[in-house]
Amino acid sequence: MYWEAIADLLHHPRVVETRHHMHHSVPKHDHLLRSVHFSYYLAPFFGADQVTCARAALLHDLDSRYGTLTTHGAIAARIAAELGEPEAVSAAIISHMYPFGPRPTTREGWVLAVADKLASLADLGAFVGGLLSGRSLRVRRQLCQSDPFYAARYARRRHRRLISALWRRLGRSGLTRQRILSSETSQ
Repeated sequence: MYWEAIADLLHHPRVVETRHHMHHSVPKHDHLLRSVHFSYYLAPFFGADQVTCARAALLHDLDSRYGTLTTHGAIAARIAAELGEPEAVSAAIISHMYPFGPRPTTREGWVLAVADKLASLADLGAFVGGLLSGRSLRVRRQLCQSDPFYAARYARRRHRRLISALWRRLGRSGLTRQRILSSETSQ
């Protein structure tokens, strides 16, 4: 099973923190584990190394928010190299966004490209399935608050809603700086 192949990485702080990051409106950690699952089981069909595929899948979206659709693979590959992963892992990660990014040059790269697309579809299915119970929106709200990338955006949105509510309630004359500050501290 693939757990032995990724056991050391599962406890690495860079991977653990993905539990609080949002990716496709689900926890990024869930997406990474789905990618590992698909990669491990697809590898024999492509004639690829299962361990390399599983390790690349677990690391393929680390710090993806700092790049674009086409460049975040290179960022994650650099992180994998810094963590001491073999070149084969980094080579697979760089091309995982094919056809939007570079074409895979290894069998492991092809496996990860396919597995990432399958995991993204599974993420969508999990999100849509959770809409009926309200779980998806609750998890998304929690991730927006816990993810440092989205927390500042969430705080700005909350501030704008507060100003709008005050505007509706007090009007222009009631929106002095002193009043806004006292309203923010009282909530």
